[in-house]
Amino acid sequence: MNATNDIVIIGGGIIGMAIAVDLKLRGASVTVCNRNFPQTASMAAAGMLAPHTEELPPGPLLDLCLKSRWLYPEWIRKLQDLTGLDLGYNPCGILAPMYDLPSAEIRNNNQGQWLDKTAIRLYQTGLGDDVVGGWWYPEDGQVDNRQVMQALYKAAQQLGVNVRDGVTVKTLQQKQGKITSILTNQGELEGKTYIIASGSWASQILPLPIRPVKGQMLAVKMPETPNEPYPLQRVVYGPQTYLVPRQNGRLIIGATSEEVGWTPHNTPQGIETLIKRATRLYPDVANWEIEEFWWGYRPGTPDELPILGHYGCNNLILATGHYRNGILLAPVTASLIADLVINQNSDPLLEPFKGDRFHTQPSPPPAPMTPFNHYPVPKAINGHNGTPSLSSEDELIIAGRKFQSRLMTGTGKYPSIAIMQQSVTASECQIVTVAVRRVQTNAPGHEGLAEALDWGKIWMLPNTAGCKTAEEAVRVARLGREMAKLLGQEDNNFVKLEVIPDTKYLLPDPIGTLEAAEILVKEGFAVLPYINADPMLAKRLEEVGCATVMPLGSPIGSGQGIRTQANIEIIIKEANIPVVVDAGIGTPSEASQAMEMGADAILINSAIALAKNPVLMAKAMGMATVAGRLAYLSGRIPIKDYAIASSPLTGTVVS
Repeated sequence: MNATNDIVIIGGGIIGMAIAVDLKLRGASVTVCNRNFPQTASMAAAGMLAPHTEELPPGPLLDLCLKSRWLYPEWIRKLQDLTGLDLGYNPCGILAPMYDLPSAEIRNNNQGQWLDKTAIRLYQTGLGDDVVGGWWYPEDGQVDNRQVMQALYKAAQQLGVNVRDGVTVKTLQQKQGKITSILTNQGELEGKTYIIASGSWASQILPLPIRPVKGQMLAVKMPETPNEPYPLQRVVYGPQTYLVPRQNGRLIIGATSEEVGWTPHNTPQGIETLIKRATRLYPDVANWEIEEFWWGYRPGTPDELPILGHYGCNNLILATGHYRNGILLAPVTASLIADLVINQNSDPLLEPFKGDRFHTQPSPPPAPMTPFNHYPVPKAINGHNGTPSLSSEDELIIAGRKFQSRLMTGTGKYPSIAIMQQSVTASECQIVTVAVRRVQTNAPGHEGLAEALDWGKIWMLPNTAGCKTAEEAVRVARLGREMAKLLGQEDNNFVKLEVIPDTKYLLPDPIGTLEAAEILVKEGFAVLPYINADPMLAKRLEEVGCATVMPLGSPIGSGQGIRTQANIEIIIKEANIPVVVDAGIGTPSEASQAMEMGADAILINSAIALAKNPVLMAKAMGMATVAGRLAYLSGRIPIKDYAIASSPLTGTVVS
């Protein structure tokens, strides 16, 4: 089960299968992993398409539901054409009887047509005596959800979707801001994009605020009279219960709503409640044959809205938490998620349903994904400044955020603010580190620095330069996060961690760095620690959750080049997070050397700022970084102890 697919969908309910079919029709390679097909919430639903009947308030959810209801006829036609199955789609309208008369305000604001006690019985005879009137919603309707599921399953198989039942996902494996594979009870599965559409079970895969809300239901058989229709021809949606008639005479009665966790099965109390409510609404139900009992779990969220769109990793998408509206929202969810995957198009409709709305602190928004059908082959293209740059396939990813440039620069030691600005532009870097203490105190050379750069284009990396203890560094890191917010980067949680008590060689304190890193990671920072080239310390910092490690090539500002090559190579080989070579680089050749070793990025400040022409040196460092990266990706020729002629020896001219 270790094949690589374009898209792996976790969850085989109506949402997961609808997305799978849509993606497959657009040419993607899709695998669906499902726990148990018969136990999906989609199989346990009633199939109502009732955004108005359920009296959803104006807002994003109602907009989403109305769009999906509008998509339903064409979506059903497509599935019927693919499978030849009748899906029981019936825009029959829904009747909503009431036991109490509504206020004048409710009548004026309701989307339905009010029917008094007499009029409602013209729409449906046999209603209980307690019914005093009700609403008529002519645009709502129903679909046979079980038939829809069968059709989706059949369509997926016919189209070539790889559907795997009985698959339980154990772990999502993550590296450098991406999901690399999933571990399941049937082995490892790799893909380029992962979509979680597993309903209530999504919280067992990721720490999401989704809970199971149990619902019990039953079905009875309506009596059949020759040459007459069945007693109920349209959905009757009463207080706390609904009756959904199928065209074959089956009547669905639902549903309880129970906050009982994962407690399974039908219960006598649950069935008794359903029957009592149903017979009050339509007394004749009491004498009809019971066909079936069943139950399922609705995926509930704190605000009762679904979770849709990117989440955390840049190749992870959520489509879950649809609660009571999974059947209704299947067409629009499939369309929006497929557009997000294939076209990288995030429709504004998705914005209110992002998963990070439940976070107490904002996290960096996921970067755009590469299209599913691109291959990771680096290509050299011309940058906007004439500098060769890498294609978007090869990007630096730190804490889930993507960067095109692998060169980071600083802001100190420049002759002037203007030259610093020109140098940053010439380097084409996207990350600039800023000393929080010096900016906060307007230290010489740092006056106006905070306003000197366009922080809408440059990602700020606050650093804790000048801190001698872990306690100082933690305090300054917190100030740096607030500084980034004040400059418009509300979601910036990056910090370059420096703990340097040594004033002569400016070597970082390994113990203080580790202590501060542990605290800052727990506080939600993306920590980029500056360290000696110590492989053991680098691994320990990775284990505590740092976003990168930044080993020094030689002492800060020394220009000695890379004196710690052997140790840095070990760090690069063993690390599962980006390795950024920091400090000591003095020339573009040394920058290229670091990148050829396999470093993910480099940080250069003094070599640019103290050059005779900082702007030209900045451009040279940018070009060297790209050249070194391309060389690393290309792979050098083997080193041999003997010569190999460049020209062939055959076909030479002889006398």
